[in-house]
Amino acid sequence: MEVVRLEGILYKIRESLNYVKPSEAAVAEYILKHPETAVTMTVNQLADACYASASAVMRYCQTLGYKGFKDFKLKLSGDLAVINLHDLEQETLSPDDPIDKMMAVITNTNIQSLYSSLQLVQKDQFTAAYHLLIQAEKIDFYGVGSSFLIAYDAIQKFMRINKACTAYSDFHMQKVSAVNLNENDVAVAISYSGETQQIINCVKIAQSKGAKVIAVTKYANSPLSEMADAVLFVAAQEDEFRSAAMSSRIASLNVIDMLYTACAYEDYDRSLTHLNQTYDIIHQSQREANNRAENNNRRTKP
Repeated sequence: MEVVRLEGILYKIRESLNYVKPSEAAVAEYILKHPETAVTMTVNQLADACYASASAVMRYCQTLGYKGFKDFKLKLSGDLAVINLHDLEQETLSPDDPIDKMMAVITNTNIQSLYSSLQLVQKDQFTAAYHLLIQAEKIDFYGVGSSFLIAYDAIQKFMRINKACTAYSDFHMQKVSAVNLNENDVAVAISYSGETQQIINCVKIAQSKGAKVIAVTKYANSPLSEMADAVLFVAAQEDEFRSAAMSSRIASLNVIDMLYTACAYEDYDRSLTHLNQTYDIIHQSQREANNRAENNNRRTKP
């Protein structure tokens, strides 16, 4: 299967508005509004269009991690080609929109977040993360609110391949679990903002006990990303009616799925044995429950 490749530039540009200088922000805002035009411009033309200097344009490209304007334009052009090919343009909704548009916009936004996140996750960071999980004696998953749902999904997966792990919804229990970690354990902190104080506190406790930390968070220099031993970035764009972190939740769940699969395939035979065992024990319980129900029905019949 051919993998759709995105650089995630438009997402990086949106996020950069939170930290770049005003002169560079002007460049970012122009590109976000006119991406198709920007890829046809020279440095001087773009500088004139956004009332900035050519040096500001170059600095901005380097801030995003590109060698220069030509490198930036090449990657942006590639992203736009993929977005146009897969009809992934970002749309907004209004109260008068028909239901079919609502379904399409929500679906396309989620798809966009998955494609963008695929490019934001750095291969070396991902490799380091799943190797930490493979070697861990115990894994703590931390999340608050909708991020806890991701943490709970994670333990249901990793326990099936015999990894000892926890995910507590209660913040105090998260701290209790963190304080009992050691240098052989790993904490996975899930926070899209990277600034959730409860999560930061748990990470500090875990690190004080020698545990390694994996962060699943947005693309930014946040307190969480700076603290972690391995950082897996996710992309999302929420609007006023997506306050439940819809696309960021889906992107984070996808990262958990990738980590789980990488760990399972690292020792395929052993993982398959545990998966079969858990499958058998669950279905045995279901069969026993069905048999009891059937016997009860027989006894109650006249």
